[in-house]
Amino acid sequence: MAVAKRIKAIRKEKGISQDRLAEMAGLTRVHLYRLESGKQSMTLRTLKIIADTLDVRVKDLIGDM
Repeated sequence: MAVAKRIKAIRKEKGISQDRLAEMAGLTRVHLYRLESGKQSMTLRTLKIIADTLDVRVKDLIGDM
């Protein structure tokens, strides 16, 4: 859940809508919503795609897990 919250927080800090991030990352908005709300787990590949799209490191999204 912490990763989901970080994705959402970074997305909002950068002023990117959920629709726009989903489009940029090649995901559906529903998929991104489920990831950000913690209703769906994500693969490392998806995490990397989101990190690259947000221009952050995967480490920035996973924190000190």
